[in-house]
Parts: sequence; C-alpha cells; structure tokens
Amino acid sequence: MLVNAFTSFGPSYKLILKDKVSLLLASIPVVIGCALYYFLGRAFFSSALSWGNQYIEQYLSNGTFGQIVYYLVVSILTIMLYFIINWTFVLILALIASPFNDILSSRIEKLVLNEKLPSFAGSFEGVISKILPTLLNEIKKIFFIVSLSIIALLLGYIPLLTPFSVLVTVVLLAIGFIDYSWSRHGLNLSNCRKDLRKNLLSYIVGGGFFMILVAIPIVNIIVPSLATSYFTVLWVNNNEHRD
Repeated sequence: MLVNAFTSFGPSYKLILKDKVSLLLASIPVVIGCALYYFLGRAFFSSALSWGNQYIEQYLSNGTFGQIVYYLVVSILTIMLYFIINWTFVLILALIASPFNDILSSRIEKLVLNEKLPSFAGSFEGVISKILPTLLNEIKKIFFIVSLSIIALLLGYIPLLTPFSVLVTVVLLAIGFIDYSWSRHGLNLSNCRKDLRKNLLSYIVGGGFFMILVAIPIVNIIVPSLATSYFTVLWVNNNEHRD
C-alpha cells in the first residue's frame, strides 16, 4: 500500500481542478486563511514565537546543562515551537472550514470512483443540519490531536526521543484528514485502528509531506483543502477492495 502514498499526490490536486464545485470548496479555506492572516497578522505568531523562545531560554539556563546539550535542546524546542504555532493556525483554519472540507472529501471520493456527482445545490443539501455535528466532531478531534501534541512536545525535551515525537505529530496530522473518510463510511474506533495499522506507512508519508507545508507561512493556507483531497484519494486507493 506504500506505493499509493506517492501515486495519490497527482490526483489529489488534479481532481480539485477538474471539478468546479470542488475548486470552489477548496478555495473557501484559502480565503478564510488569508482573512485570518490579515486580521490576526503575522505579528501575533512572531510575538508568540519570541515569547516562547524567551521562556525556553529562561527555563533552560546556561547552568542547567553543558553548553552543547543546552544549545541542542533549545534548538530542538525552538523548531518544535515554531511548528506548533503554525500548526495551531492550520488547526483553527481546518475547524472553521470543516463543513466545506467534509463536502469536498465526499465529492473527491465520487470523482475517484467515477460516480455521478450531485449538483451544486445538491452538494450543499443538509449542510446546515450537519454543521453542528461536523464542528463538534472537529473540536473533539482537535482536542485529541492537541493532547497528544503536548505529549510529543514533552518528548522533545529528550533529544533521543525527538524523532518519535515528530512521528507522532505526523500520524496525528494524517488522522485529522483521514477522519473525513472514516466518519463518512461509519467506521467505528476498532476499524479506524485497523485501517491505521494496515496503512500506517502510507499515512506517515502523506502526513510528513503536509507537516512540511504546515511549517511554511502562507503556504500552509492550502493544507486543509489539499490534505483533505489527498487523504481521501489515498483512503479510497487503500480501501477500494474493502468489503
């Protein structure tokens, strides 16, 4: 299944461009993201990063460790802090755009399977009634992701465990977008775990790619839409012969 992780990249953006409704749905988070950048400003994220760095250096004084270990730990935590601040922005954006991403995921799956697409109006039928459940599910998902992210951050204090903490973060990012397919097909927790174990390597590859994009300001605006499409395509490819 690992090959699916690489072959799903091309279709993930081509299918969005192929369908006008999908393109519109994918554009909404981008517009929202631009508005958030404009109103919140990059100054907020720069200030948060500056404050975090001062806190880290104050907590880890020069006398706490040897010079080499001190700079190594500070560098690792600074990088992780930078990523977490940008990822927080992406999570907020994903939460706001979750109702649209849910519809986008559904349309992308139909495109992959060559099924008939609903009309523009049909795509939004029932959206109002689903907004609250979708947002509640997204909030629960974010709380879960944030909780494990804190654990991953704490593991970052131990240099030898840093690769493991990064791996946890990558898997969490992937789960955040695979969940649209899991929820749509009514998978229970046991089946979600089974799917995760079976396709872990492919999800790690996809999650790793989008983790890199998350760390790039402005570029991370496209992550919610593109990742939704990518992991939908990947899920279908990994499960097209599922009973």
